[in-house]
Amino acid sequence: MSTSPDQTLVTHPLHVAKKGALMGAGSAIPGLIVGATYGTLRTQTPVLFSLVSGAQWFAIGTTFFSIRTSILNSTGLRNWWNLTRGAPLLPLPDHGPSHSDRIRASTISGAATGFTLGFLFRGPRNVIPGTIMFSLFGFGGQHAYEWLDVRKSGKAREEREMKEKGEVKETFMQRLGKSKWSPMRTLSDEEYEGMMRERILKVDVEIALLKDRIEAVKKEKEIEDKTRVEAPLESHEKR
Repeated sequence: MSTSPDQTLVTHPLHVAKKGALMGAGSAIPGLIVGATYGTLRTQTPVLFSLVSGAQWFAIGTTFFSIRTSILNSTGLRNWWNLTRGAPLLPLPDHGPSHSDRIRASTISGAATGFTLGFLFRGPRNVIPGTIMFSLFGFGGQHAYEWLDVRKSGKAREEREMKEKGEVKETFMQRLGKSKWSPMRTLSDEEYEGMMRERILKVDVEIALLKDRIEAVKKEKEIEDKTRVEAPLESHEKR
């Protein structure tokens, strides 16, 4: 009785192609924007220049991320090949790609992208410069991403630890409000609630004073009306 292979061990090439095309489409958007801007300023055909620029960025993004995904999923791709030949599947690593694995994959992908597209788009003279520049872009870009990811993870861990301790991390505006040089002051929830109660109390007092004035005015008017009615009667009785 044959057992179906574990599909989690297999990476299909179509998955790599789809991911590369998706990332390439994302790369094409800034390419269109840059091409449209530069084409409007420097050429007479901005639409055509924008489309060409977008197509180049799409090719760069698709090639780079397809190669990078293939490198990072090399065991899964080998398992797909073994599956087509009926060979046993290889076990996947216990952990995901390490920091050095991602750096190496991005650098190799950049070099391959610069070599291939430099030859296709710019000619043989630009193969070596394109390979070097795209290698540096891949290496530097991955390092920057790793640094930002570590920083974001550190902040999330710090916020989680402070939350467990019952502490709240102050925002920039809160720290600015506590500074003695700031014209503004940060209020706590209790202080804000007390300030609003005081304002509501003042409004209630003003409303009560207005009601008293209205009642006084009504009484004065009633007295005046009563006086006007009684005055003719008294003069008539005297006559």
